[in-house]
Parts: sequence; structure tokens; C-alpha cells
Amino acid sequence: MDPTCETVLDAPDGAPVRVSVWAPAGVADEPGTPFGVAYEPAPVVLAGVAAEQAARLVPVLLEDGRSVVLASAPELSAAGVLQAMSRLGVTQAHVAGPLAGAVAAQAPARALSAAVPAVPAAEADAAELLAAVRAAEPVRRHRPLVTVDAAGARVAPGPADVVVRHAVPEDEPAIQAMYDHLLDACDIPGRETCGWRRGFWPLPDDVSRRLHEGTTWVALERGHEQPGNHVLGAMSLDGDFGLPGVEPDWEPLAEDEMLTCHVLATDPAFHGRGMATALLVAYASEGIARGCKALRINTSPQSLANRLYRELGFTLHKPVWFPYDGLDLTGWTNLYEIRLDAPGKAAPALRPTR
Repeated sequence: MDPTCETVLDAPDGAPVRVSVWAPAGVADEPGTPFGVAYEPAPVVLAGVAAEQAARLVPVLLEDGRSVVLASAPELSAAGVLQAMSRLGVTQAHVAGPLAGAVAAQAPARALSAAVPAVPAAEADAAELLAAVRAAEPVRRHRPLVTVDAAGARVAPGPADVVVRHAVPEDEPAIQAMYDHLLDACDIPGRETCGWRRGFWPLPDDVSRRLHEGTTWVALERGHEQPGNHVLGAMSLDGDFGLPGVEPDWEPLAEDEMLTCHVLATDPAFHGRGMATALLVAYASEGIARGCKALRINTSPQSLANRLYRELGFTLHKPVWFPYDGLDLTGWTNLYEIRLDAPGKAAPALRPTR
């Protein structure tokens, strides 16, 4: 079975990695794009599996609706596998094969290590591997951020122990410290969760500029929301989508008809406590208060934020090409939208297609 696409990537350790992608029916691809990788069900990355064994595993996994990525090299490393996942925009994947444990140890947030069968994939029966993958498939929650009906748009409640408010100049040191904590985490190879890199994104003056423009909001622990206290998360809201020259496939809207969320971030030390959800609840509430027709946001295809946006009911539109010079990640950007003006207004959610 011929792969949907094949390409060769330079790995961090300098050893070229050959990557082959097999996409489920209805999903097409071009080399180097995320389009051959469907997000749900989670794809399977074969790490260190010989081609003849992969040929036996791929048809069974495709039949289950999963994209399959085979990474191979004479001296393949976990770093090389993760580089392949990054360039293909793989947010999370089941990893199987001799390198599965090393990949999972280096990037626990991106590798669903529980899917690795006791026997390496090179020796495992295809049905055994599929059973292990299905058993480890993460539970996908559906908890809509916004409900729209004849009475209008309503926002789901956020975490009770988090307060989100407009930022003031006194908050700047704590805001910068929060972004620094996140970038420190992203500096560790394989531990990246948002696709950001220090010096490239956010842009060096972006956080301070947005704060002084009055578009920044912060999340703080209830009872500690006074200016200057520890900031748990932050975002910026305005009517500028911020991708010049890009023409998304959604309805064109004026700046006062949409509200865009930029540089959404939370302190890694508080992950799992609903900080991002609290910020997005405030974002949706502000959009409704302003009379906007839509909420819009974009992110890297490999960011774990993709999972959150899908859970909260954002519609995924066709990804666009918008690379950042010097950023060694996929140049594709995922576009998400929630319509606030009418039920059923949003386009149907997409599998990544070309």
C-alpha cells in the first residue's frame, strides 16, 4: 500500500528521518503539511518499526480510521521521531515500536504511551496493537463553551476558584513571569505543549504592547485578584485576526463584528486546574457583551490547545500556511471559530483535508 505522502526531515541530532504517512479514506496530503493526519481518533506513530512489519500494521489501523506515521532512519532517535511529529502537526499520538518508551518519556503530553503493547510493534500482531490503541484512546469530552438558540447566546460557567479581569500596568511583572514560565517549559526538547519558542513567539514586545493598549486579560486565584499578584494565565482580545495576507474560508467580518483571542497562555505549574477554560469563558462573555457575531482563534496544529478548543465546541476551519521565520515547527496554522449570532451558523467541523 503506497503512503499518502513521504518526506525526509532533518532531526535535532543531525540524522535525516524518512517519514511516511498513510491517511484514512477522504484525507489527502502534501509533503510537510498536517493534512494527512486526522486528529480523531488519535493517529499512530510507528517508531523504529521495520517497513515489512509496518506494511502489516498499516491497513488494520487505517480501517479503524486512524492516520499512521512511520518514522525511520539508520540510527533513529526519540528526538527524530518527535521532530517528525512536529513537522506533520501531530498534536497527540499513540506511539508504538522499540522507541515508544523513549518518545513517551521525552514528551509525555504528546505521546499516549499506554498504547504501547507489551510486545514491540515489530513483533506484535496487528489486531493486538489495535486493541492496545483502542484501550488507551483518551476520552473526548464535549462541553460547549457557548449555547446559541432563539433567546441568544449563553456562556457555560467557568471554574469558581478563578477570577478573570482586565489587566492593569501593575500586573506587568507577574504577566511577564507567567509567560517566562511557559517558555522555560517549551525550551525543554520534547516537552513543548503550545508550539512557542522564546524570541519567536510571542514576539519580544508583544506582551507588553498589548498590556499597554488595554487588550490584556488575566486569570488569578479568587481572593488574590489584586493588582501585582501571581498571574495564572493571560490573553489579549481585539478585533484583528492578526494573519496579514491570509484569506480563511470563513465569512468575512468587520473588526467590530468579531473578537479574536491572542497569546492565550497559562502557567505550566497550574495546568489541569481550568485556567485556560476560565479565560475562554471570559472571552466568550466579552464577545457577547460587545454584540459580536463570532469568536475566532488560531493555534499551531501541534499545540495541545487543539484538544481544548474541540472539547469546547469551536469549529475547525481549513488550516492556512503562515510560517514564522526561524521557528522550526510546522508552518501551518489551525483556525477555530464559534458563531454567536445564530444556531447552526458555523460550518461543519473538518477533518484536515486538502
